[in-house]
Amino acid sequence: MKIETYTFTYIDEFGDTNTANCRPNEYHSLMELLFDKYLQEWGDCKGRAWCGTCHIQIMEGHSNTKILEDEGHTLSKLSGSNACSRLACQIPVNAELHQMAFRIISDNDYGSK
Repeated sequence: MKIETYTFTYIDEFGDTNTANCRPNEYHSLMELLFDKYLQEWGDCKGRAWCGTCHIQIMEGHSNTKILEDEGHTLSKLSGSNACSRLACQIPVNAELHQMAFRIISDNDYGSK
């Protein structure tokens, strides 16, 4: 059965739990989707994995997308980064996103190194 709408859950920077939806191929990355539909202060580097403003921690589900060098380097410099951390700009909008749950990590949570 083909999924026509991806649904996922995220906890925003205020601690509120939100449900979001999108269609396959509607957006290139999770960062683009959230910036367009739900959040305003994201993506300072426009999806290049350099700034860390779209830091998330996956709580349920997973992404099989490999962490490439730029993302790994940026995550290594973020305070509070752990094994569940990813940059939303590097997560494609595909079937793996369906039923995923994640928390948005803001500078207020940990601050920068």
